[in-house]
Amino acid sequence: MSSAGHPEMPRHGPRHDSHHHRPGHHGGERHHNATRFAALADLPAAAPGGVLERLQQSFADEHLELAVLLGASLLCLAAWACLSFTAAVPASPCAQPISKAVSSERLVEPVVEGKPVPSSRGDTTVYRRLRNRYLVAYSLATFGDWIQGGYLYALYANHGYSMHQIAQLFAVGYSSAATLGTYTSAIGDVGGHRRNCVAYGILYAGSCLLANSPAGLPRSGRRHSYAGLALAASRLLGGISYSILFTSFESWLIAEAEACELPRGQLTHIFAASSCVYAFSAVVAGIVGHVVVELSPPSAEGGHNRFAAPFNVAAPVLLLASFLCQVQWSERYGDRRTTPSASLLRSWRAIVASRTLLALGVVNSLYETSLYAFVFMWTPSLERRAPHQISHGLIFSIFMVSKMAGAQGFALLDAYGVSPTSCLGGVFAGSALCLLVPVVSSSYEALLLAFSAFECLLGLYWPAIALVRAGELDD
Repeated sequence: MSSAGHPEMPRHGPRHDSHHHRPGHHGGERHHNATRFAALADLPAAAPGGVLERLQQSFADEHLELAVLLGASLLCLAAWACLSFTAAVPASPCAQPISKAVSSERLVEPVVEGKPVPSSRGDTTVYRRLRNRYLVAYSLATFGDWIQGGYLYALYANHGYSMHQIAQLFAVGYSSAATLGTYTSAIGDVGGHRRNCVAYGILYAGSCLLANSPAGLPRSGRRHSYAGLALAASRLLGGISYSILFTSFESWLIAEAEACELPRGQLTHIFAASSCVYAFSAVVAGIVGHVVVELSPPSAEGGHNRFAAPFNVAAPVLLLASFLCQVQWSERYGDRRTTPSASLLRSWRAIVASRTLLALGVVNSLYETSLYAFVFMWTPSLERRAPHQISHGLIFSIFMVSKMAGAQGFALLDAYGVSPTSCLGGVFAGSALCLLVPVVSSSYEALLLAFSAFECLLGLYWPAIALVRAGELDD
């Protein structure tokens, strides 16, 4: 990645020039030390303590990276242990048997005014119109989200922030999604799912535009403080938008299908198509992101950040998604007889009343915490070991293809009768091993392969955990 930034700000991994060769099997540590010192030759003239400060920061960042990934690996093992406890807990009285017919998406029988819709074939024209209206807007919405994925860490690092400061920005986004995002998503039941979907594109576009905050300014300067607040606001809006994407869009589709009296089978087909669109848009977004970054001029100290280009592409795409939702979708609601707070409270009581659901929640939280640690660490981990400048967008596309392969692998395992619980056990154990690779190896190729395998296991995880939850939750 580009090395533009403050003279006093640390880089996230040394810059590797063409004369640096790949380390041999026994020379990995020597290679890292050599390149770390060689990178110091590229630095501008600094105060006597500046070089030592950079070297110390480089070692500190590497230790932080290894500690986070080791912790993530232990969380996977903890999820594995909790999964064993879940299997030992008697099934909930309201639990329904897991069937191969259950989709990895949340599906319910269409209901109109509390009465099931007859499972007739339905109007093909209505089905096609609904499918097309939904998938066009949904594909734009997911593209706008995915194109940012490969460049978030690189954007902040190029702005001159340290790994510790970037971790704080990531934490703002996660906290926003867990609190404000959860409540905002619940508002859709009362205020309207379409309204939430329209707000998604507007809020996320604002988040992307705030990513253009000035870079390369002194830490103590007023403009740098303003830039930090702008980036924090960007993550705040991003966290809210992320929650809306994974709740309100699906809720609107189900409510619209109910209003159109669409049979369950046709709704299932739309969900299957949306899964393909979701995966395909991720691969395309990674490639487009790579192209726009390569076409962008080099970053300039105190100004342009080339890694902001994917975010600038995402903003108009997200606004277009909001426009299509507004003009092509009808407003649909959930349970308007309650409030968002009451709805969340009822859900919480249902969880704590069931030991199995509570255990599943713990399993879900442990594993996805390791996932978020991976999201934060994959960029600096690969940059630190790469013999060349990495292509964030292309690597992101590789990850997404790996995830698609994992999803297809689950379908194959399911066809051979492997239970979702057994599949999850393998996912957690394999993920723990994948996240241990950077602790024991300095090879860039080995790490890229391990991270791709982790994404493949993630593709197995999503449908498996959805099926396990479906066996414990009624509609």
